[in-house]
Amino acid sequence: MHDQTETLCVLGLDLGGTNIKAAVVTEPGTVLEQLQIETPAGREVSEVVDELVGISVRLMRSHRNITAVGLGAPGLVDEHRRIVRLSPNFPTWSNVPIARMLEEKIHLPVALDNDANCFGLAEYLWGAGKGFRFMLALTVGTGIGGAVILDGRIYRGNSGAAAELGHVSVDLWGPKCRCGNRGCVERYLGEQWFTQAAREQLFELTTSEEDDSISTPAQVSALAADGDERAKKFIAGRGEILGAACTSLIHAFDPEAIIIGGGIAQAGEPFFSGIRRAIRVRAYPVLAARVKIIPAQLGTIAGAMGAAAIGFESAGVYPPGGNRP
Repeated sequence: MHDQTETLCVLGLDLGGTNIKAAVVTEPGTVLEQLQIETPAGREVSEVVDELVGISVRLMRSHRNITAVGLGAPGLVDEHRRIVRLSPNFPTWSNVPIARMLEEKIHLPVALDNDANCFGLAEYLWGAGKGFRFMLALTVGTGIGGAVILDGRIYRGNSGAAAELGHVSVDLWGPKCRCGNRGCVERYLGEQWFTQAAREQLFELTTSEEDDSISTPAQVSALAADGDERAKKFIAGRGEILGAACTSLIHAFDPEAIIIGGGIAQAGEPFFSGIRRAIRVRAYPVLAARVKIIPAQLGTIAGAMGAAAIGFESAGVYPPGGNRP
């Protein structure tokens, strides 16, 4: 049992295809406790809700001053109706009222938003985005998620599905993406495609050939960190692809900064130098000179922290520890 104070706090839940992350967050953005569990392999709604209830109750028992819950979920989310309309990580889901289902079990108000919006909001309030009013956030991992913050507010678009930034096309005739489009930046930088391209370009391996030395993006990054020039060049090239997409986003939104996180971004300087080089070459010079490309700061807990921020927002409380949303 943790010592209790009168500090207002919210429980943030980040629902991923692999893991569920939870964080108890105070108004200034302090994480009092965090937990992680595996997402049920079956990914059925009832199984997922049961796991969300379990981790929530566990933390609510330790922190009795939790006043609300925020939930970040992947896919197309309607935050007003509090439903997940569809999600590539949960292919059987359709218009699932997951916030209401959780709310009925834990008896606390539950706010819902897209997980990438949560990531972006956390970085804006408490991370690398502090001090900016116009910014974009990209999380580059299994797929590419995005958030757009315009004049201090998350931009959600006409139907709540704005900022599918991973599906900006960088090649009209490029490989077909699972979304139906061609040449999406996610199709080059999602973990599966990043690794496949590395196997083909660095080791001339096909997808059917076995080689444990190159089965994850982290292994490519490790080669680059050890001085492998071909790996450095490959990572920089992938950065240039993302930089081409960022150029389009810069021309569309004129942001002060683009915050980039996720597993692929852990490749570090070769990746970011590629991004910056492409922007420098491709973007209007006046815009390229002003926009900042910055690594995310909050790590893997950012999504849960941002979900907590959504909970604060829905309760009418704006976290004072960073920018006001």
